[in-house]
Amino acid sequence: MPRIKINDSVFYREPDISQEEIGYPDGWRKGNWKQEDFIKDIEQDLLENPAADYIPKYQTHAQMYQRMIGRKHWDDLFHKIKHSLLRYYTKEFTIWKSWANVSKENNNFGNHTHDCDLTVVYYLKCDLPEYGTYITNESVMIPAINDSLLIFDPKIEHRLTNMPYELAIHPQNHRYSIVFDFNIDKSKAT
Repeated sequence: MPRIKINDSVFYREPDISQEEIGYPDGWRKGNWKQEDFIKDIEQDLLENPAADYIPKYQTHAQMYQRMIGRKHWDDLFHKIKHSLLRYYTKEFTIWKSWANVSKENNNFGNHTHDCDLTVVYYLKCDLPEYGTYITNESVMIPAINDSLLIFDPKIEHRLTNMPYELAIHPQNHRYSIVFDFNIDKSKAT
């Protein structure tokens, strides 16, 4: 799995995660999801459950995964992410928040950090990789690659790279990502 080092910060990238087999109590199998299933859920959630005005436009409320528990594609994605975390960390993590972002023509995502121990971004649909995750303090952009994870320390200032209007007005260019924030499971800490 690619390891990206930017000065003293380490980022982990996992490509083609829907194709990788995931360990379940009853055996190993590939993730069971299609890009369209997530996009439909995200668009529906944005319509039926709009976020507050202070939340960036086209970002769902936090607790997106918690609202989707029981839908096989969401459960498979979450299980895959938990499985991936075990590759890089000896600590166990519990989910804190999750939400989806859609980059469209009138977005203005700003620089921010997350108040948690670890962030995982799933790049669901990102056909223009140059509009990935911008690491603010280092002036570095990590490309958005379809069907990949980016795992990193959320205290590093970052933002979703905003597309120019001329590109973003075309629906085929819209960028969909799902973010999962985790905290160390203190009940299992030694």
